[in-house]
Amino acid sequence: MNEYKDRITDFLSVHKKGIKLAVFLVLVFAMVFKGAMQIPQILAGKAEIACLQTQIEYEKQRQQEINELKGKVNTDEYIEKIATEKLGLVKSNAKIFVDVSGEQQ
Repeated sequence: MNEYKDRITDFLSVHKKGIKLAVFLVLVFAMVFKGAMQIPQILAGKAEIACLQTQIEYEKQRQQEINELKGKVNTDEYIEKIATEKLGLVKSNAKIFVDVSGEQQ
């Protein structure tokens, strides 16, 4: 048993630099391989980020439109417009014209 132990010790002492180099190269190869395997995930992440940026821009536009509408909603003009268009209501002193020609629009 001591003979094998001595041989291993001799081998390690003679080839110490070569073993360190081999271990170093294996570690570098492992890191490069792991990095190469993550490239599809990185590209998918970038695509998702681009999609989310587009959605953010759309939602910002929508928020701006909502804020503009929010400013208009409480005005008398807007209330009149909605009452006329959606509910068919008119002011009490408004003149109403009825088309009797029979043609539908």
